[in-house]
Amino acid sequence: MTTHNPDDLRVRKTRRSLQQALIRLILRKGYDSISIQDIADEAETARITFYRHYHDKEALLTDCLNDLYEDLTRRTERLTPQMLVNDQSPLHTFYVHIVEHETLYRILFSSRGSQTVMQRLRHHMAGFALSTLESLNRTPIGDIPVQVLAYHAAGAQIGLAMWWLDEGKPYPPDYMARIALWLSLHGALGAVGAIEPRIPPPILP
Repeated sequence: MTTHNPDDLRVRKTRRSLQQALIRLILRKGYDSISIQDIADEAETARITFYRHYHDKEALLTDCLNDLYEDLTRRTERLTPQMLVNDQSPLHTFYVHIVEHETLYRILFSSRGSQTVMQRLRHHMAGFALSTLESLNRTPIGDIPVQVLAYHAAGAQIGLAMWWLDEGKPYPPDYMARIALWLSLHGALGAVGAIEPRIPPPILP
């Protein structure tokens, strides 16, 4: 596989075309039955062009998932811990992003998904939770390490999102973001005595 400068416009366009071809093929026939030739044909390019960028389809899929993560982090960069406390949650961005990229999230959350990308996502969500908890400048009840609280919150949020997709998105993303935020506030922030328990939001009609 030839090494390319990832910032080169032509490289970005080719990789984007290959990524989009892979996603379309997954929707039509599933991942396992897709060949390199299928991807090249769908992207209207040569097989050798594929191998100039990726050594196999797993590498292409990992690139798709990494781009998914990078796009999510870009969207949440402008959010601050104080906004979380004020109910302006990055979880809304997260659930909307899942709806927009459902196929890739289903892959990410499955055994086929990249564990590296999942770890990055978990670390990103835990980092935001940690910043929020530390900004409160309070000692957790029972001296629970704030890192434990942050990673518990991150793992719980990812698990909830996985359940939501597995169940066919039974509730709107706005509601899921609100209930996920309520669970975080009631759990992690409640553990440091920062808030009083509140009634969870009702299910939207």
